[in-house]
Amino acid sequence: MDGGFFLAQLDFCPDMVYDHVTDRQGQDQRGPDVEQLPPLFPRRLPRPRVFRTRLVLDQISDRKIIDDYRLSRTAIYELYQEIREDIDPTTARSHAVPGIVKLLTVLQFLATGTFQHVLGGNSGVDQSTVSRHLTQVLRALKKCVRKHIAFPMGVEEHRKIKTGFFKIAGMPNVLGAIDCTHVAFTPPADQEMQYRNRKMGYSLNVQAVCDASLKILDVVTRYPGSCHDSYILSNSALGRKFAEGRIAQGWLLGDAGYGSKTWLLTPIPIPRSDAEKRYNESHISTRCTIERTFGVLKSRFRCLHISGGSLQYSPEKVADIVLVCCMLHNIALRHNLDIDIDIVVPPELDITPLATGSDVSRGNAVRRQVIREWFSQPREAL
Repeated sequence: MDGGFFLAQLDFCPDMVYDHVTDRQGQDQRGPDVEQLPPLFPRRLPRPRVFRTRLVLDQISDRKIIDDYRLSRTAIYELYQEIREDIDPTTARSHAVPGIVKLLTVLQFLATGTFQHVLGGNSGVDQSTVSRHLTQVLRALKKCVRKHIAFPMGVEEHRKIKTGFFKIAGMPNVLGAIDCTHVAFTPPADQEMQYRNRKMGYSLNVQAVCDASLKILDVVTRYPGSCHDSYILSNSALGRKFAEGRIAQGWLLGDAGYGSKTWLLTPIPIPRSDAEKRYNESHISTRCTIERTFGVLKSRFRCLHISGGSLQYSPEKVADIVLVCCMLHNIALRHNLDIDIDIVVPPELDITPLATGSDVSRGNAVRRQVIREWFSQPREAL
């Protein structure tokens, strides 16, 4: 190779600076009339990583923060303090992604349902990095769920909940409104039948219980869309507590798909007397809080609504996303963050025939007693 040229075929890369082709004595071999071609030998220069969201909370308005992340500035910083040990970089490298950037990126995904490559462009990190951040931040946020979602067990807490529900339409002793809602996602091909719901879509069937202020008191996110609402309740920890009498002196309100129980009141299928009609009207007005809760939840976190697209994650990760969104919903309520409800979630009544038995009979007896004691006269006359 004496006197020859050492050539290499390299793809052009915008991150590299290229030197001219020279011989072994360092002389330029192209001559004055040779067209100036792109240089071939690269000398890599470092590409600066720019995290545009690192400064965004200090530069944009409070309204913009709520619109983009669904939480206020204060709520975001409080949440970051709760999980920073789990998401802050463990390295001192200057190019490590800050924990607050990871949190903001995930909050924006949950709020908008925007595809990851778009989010990556907004936050200064690429799609694969966003995916890793989602896993890391979800894992950290899950550790905080019990702090923000817990069914109250104290007498005073129960009294406040009952008072809140009674003020709506005079329904007594209500500890929560219960229902299920579906969250669409694309399941693995070999599990499609398990997650196919009665509308022939694929989803998780999510059970939630709320209070009169739309706060979520209990949520179950792990069941596939093929599961009946009543099956989820009977196999949930909260359902077992009620059934075993560990939560007494009150009941839940549910639709007819659950079946009447001593601790769960359902509407009268065909009301005949004025008292039964008043009971049904009160039941519907009071129980609709859970439908409003689902509407607010899915309006606030578009990733849960089909308008945001079907989630493209494993069933386990989708369940985690739903759980975290429910927690963030409660945090938003605690910070008095209102949102316009532009998603109406209609009641999803499962028409599967109800089971009959002694439990239903006792539940019907409790319902008749409630009607007799509380709805025999118009509310204004009581």
